[in-house]
Amino acid sequence: MKSLGNWLLILLAIGFVQASRVSPDQVTFRATSPCDRIPRSMLSIPTTTECEMIQWNLALYRDPRNQNPTVYKLHYTYGMSKPSTTGFQDGMGSGTKEGNWSMQQEGKNKTFYRLEPSASAPAISFVRLDDNLLHLLDPDGKLMIGHAGWSYTLNRK
Repeated sequence: MKSLGNWLLILLAIGFVQASRVSPDQVTFRATSPCDRIPRSMLSIPTTTECEMIQWNLALYRDPRNQNPTVYKLHYTYGMSKPSTTGFQDGMGSGTKEGNWSMQQEGKNKTFYRLEPSASAPAISFVRLDDNLLHLLDPDGKLMIGHAGWSYTLNRK
């Protein structure tokens, strides 16, 4: 009888551990944006690096119990574009930022996402346009403006 009680205790503990884990499911957003001064600063891309474009790959994770935001992983690649392709020339760079993210509701139709890096780096903010689109905001909370080649809108994959 004592061993049955121990087994029940072990199963209960495993259940609590499983419930406290971050969901393996994620929502992923991707984009290719200009490599301007503001995103360079946000992503810590050296100003001396030749950089024309940035490819963003943002994964947002939620707590499986209540769907609250938990952590994010942002992988980015940057450099000079390779003519007549969507890729990079040789000599591209890349980086990763990780940390916690949060959502803030303003009014009934405006939602902001804020990425807080775990290292001492500036936060990165987006406005949610709909379930499939996020748009990068500058440090003053204004929409970043792209150009004919690339925008600052991340698309859900």
